[in-house]
Amino acid sequence: PAKMLVLPMGKQAWRCSTRALGSRAASSSPLGFVGLGKIGSGMVTNLTKAGESLLVFDRDQAAVKGAETLGAKGANSTAQVGQSCSVVFSALPDDRILRAVTDELLPALQSQGGGAIHVSCSTVSPNISRELAEEHSKRQVGFVSAPVFARPDGMRRGEATFPVSGPEWAKERVVPLLEKTALGVHDFGEDAGAANVVKLGGNFLIAAAIQSLSEASALAESYNVDREKFVTLMSSTIFDCLIYRGYGHRVAARDHHPYPDAHFALDLGSKDVALVHSAAAQARCPMPVASLLRDRFVASQNAGRGNLDWSAVSLKTSEDAGSKQVAAAIAALEKGLP
Repeated sequence: PAKMLVLPMGKQAWRCSTRALGSRAASSSPLGFVGLGKIGSGMVTNLTKAGESLLVFDRDQAAVKGAETLGAKGANSTAQVGQSCSVVFSALPDDRILRAVTDELLPALQSQGGGAIHVSCSTVSPNISRELAEEHSKRQVGFVSAPVFARPDGMRRGEATFPVSGPEWAKERVVPLLEKTALGVHDFGEDAGAANVVKLGGNFLIAAAIQSLSEASALAESYNVDREKFVTLMSSTIFDCLIYRGYGHRVAARDHHPYPDAHFALDLGSKDVALVHSAAAQARCPMPVASLLRDRFVASQNAGRGNLDWSAVSLKTSEDAGSKQVAAAIAALEKGLP
């Protein structure tokens, strides 16, 4: 039987069948998307290829025009997207921008009369997601956290992983859509902040792997052992996994060039590590490695490497170890050479 959607409305309750709502929404309105950066544009590409109609907005009109070439329709504002679409995805850089976009989007979604959904695919703090979820609920709008595990090239291949959290009725509508652009969607309950904790924990593990690879490679190089051969051995045997293979190569070869579709900026990595550190402090959860990583990323930013791939944090380790080869690699990166 169809589940019943129950949303608070003063002393009364607004009810409708989520199955009927989802069917009606799918047939009567396009999906909305706000934020067409590398991840957002990749999601739009995949959803369009899967047959979905999309109405999109970004302040960068070139990004909007790029989406239009794929069959999406460009909107004039975030509010227009919210007024026209019952399900709106956002993929935004940080808490501040997510808040600013939501301030415009939420009233527009509310104007639909209840049952609209905002899906946040941003890497943000658990607190902002919880705050926004409460605000959405008061206006009879669903809020689902669905941060993305994927680099831009992986997203375009449909290889993303999404942890999700939020109200069940909203996830019932959203998860089948996310599955069209992902290898897997994993439910972490109704607390909107839960998926963000999962995302921060995952990014912490990636950053820690990069730093560990940096230190182990520096040790090998200090003893005149070929650092690339060393990492190849590790990543093809006892550490044979995606992160160690991909980042192992970049660290060992000092290949931190910001390739268009295979790049996560060090500035964004620093933001994420800071979010991990802050979340741990709020929960009074000691994370000494996170403290170390925060300082390493800040030092790398101060060295002018914020636009390089976040694996460039490893350059500081080589410098600290007195590497004779790292200077040439840094010079090439500063000239923009891959």
